[in-house]
Amino acid sequence: MGATSSSPLTVIEANEIPLSIFRWYSRLRPRSTVAEILRRHHATESFVEESPDRELYPSQTWATFATGIGYEKHGIYWYGDPKPAEFPLYWQLAAQHVSVGIAGTLHSSPLSAQGGQPGLRFALPDAFATDADTLPTSLSGLQQFNLDMTRGNSRAVGSTFPVGAYAAGVSAVARVARLRTMAELGQMATLVAAGKINRERLRTGQFLLMGDAFARQLRKHQPTLAIFFTNHVAAAMHRYWPASFPNEWVDHPYDDDWIGRFRDEIPAAMDAFDRFLGEQLAFCQATNRRLLVVTSMGQRGGEALDSIEDQVLVVDDAGRFASALGVVAPFELLHAMVPHLSLRFADTDTARAEERRLQAVTLDGRTLRIDRAQSTVTVTYHLPEAAERLTFAPSSDQPARLLTPAQVGLRWLEVNEHRAGRHMPFGSVLLANAPRASFDEEPVDLLELAPAILQSIGVRPAPHHREPRVSLG
Repeated sequence: MGATSSSPLTVIEANEIPLSIFRWYSRLRPRSTVAEILRRHHATESFVEESPDRELYPSQTWATFATGIGYEKHGIYWYGDPKPAEFPLYWQLAAQHVSVGIAGTLHSSPLSAQGGQPGLRFALPDAFATDADTLPTSLSGLQQFNLDMTRGNSRAVGSTFPVGAYAAGVSAVARVARLRTMAELGQMATLVAAGKINRERLRTGQFLLMGDAFARQLRKHQPTLAIFFTNHVAAAMHRYWPASFPNEWVDHPYDDDWIGRFRDEIPAAMDAFDRFLGEQLAFCQATNRRLLVVTSMGQRGGEALDSIEDQVLVVDDAGRFASALGVVAPFELLHAMVPHLSLRFADTDTARAEERRLQAVTLDGRTLRIDRAQSTVTVTYHLPEAAERLTFAPSSDQPARLLTPAQVGLRWLEVNEHRAGRHMPFGSVLLANAPRASFDEEPVDLLELAPAILQSIGVRPAPHHREPRVSLG
């Protein structure tokens, strides 16, 4: 491996975007920044070689990327799973020696536990935080808005979502946003309210605000390592893959009207990403920074949908749902995506006892999936068909009862899209403004990227890291 340098690096963690999507977008927008990077810089696939007894999950694969070790050692699958202190994230190791700034990168919350490194210059933790702590504290308004949006709309942006409240939230964080962004957000909210564009576009508003805050902090501090995470393209791909790529299905799950209505959703998400990417590339070129875009895995289409029902069950009152499940031990509610509920107990023994008890609970005759990682228990609930009443049995020694979803803290949410993009082990690695990089077109093992990043900024990798075969310059 060639010599490394300590020139600064910006890492954009672009959740689940496979190289095929970048290439498709470059053909769709040949004058885009994505197309420029694919033509003039470096691009290849990443791959992750691990598979627990279920589908790859983003909190799992981003933990693998960030720690440089596999799932069998770090043990993180759900967002609320504990982060092992013996395997620090790559930015935590870097911040012991050089200046670092982060925005949205997974497993960065709570900041009180994950932050505190001497080199940390700014921090907007991930959207699964239980508090709005930020560095500097002036970013806490944006973080609170980000948390509220994520918690309230994790499965779908509700049809009754108050655009006025959205606008009020935006105005509360106006000092981190540019005038152009504020105008774009105002127009987006107006078009959503008028029914002229899909309300799911509001997710892009979070990305735009986070991008502005990151850019401002980056210009101010210019840390050696800067990291930005976005999920908005992945969210669009999960829902609208069949609209952009209808030929990937032999038996298409939707009609032509649905395809016509949503065919622009993935391009619109990528357009917003490309504008941000272009600004970041220009800044990197002006300040002699390298720019790395990486995904921890990808998505693909063509598989049968789990469900095409027009309603899905979601937790409306997490405390009531936990109580209905019979949880009486003190616990902390952790944020999780639909259809999951994560509970952190006081110790592992209590969590283990709750794990065993919850395995006997049934909802409409179905057992719930119960996973435990140390003191954290995650409950997965899923009902494919809507019903006014549910058969609920909290334990094997209690009679089943017919209850409304509201009585157990659940509600049915209307949807017009479903999970079509499926997780797969191949992601993307794009590298720009790095003329000394040693980078070929062979797929890069995800385990090599954290040590390669550290080496490229002059920081020694951890003993548990493998020697990377790729140099980032």
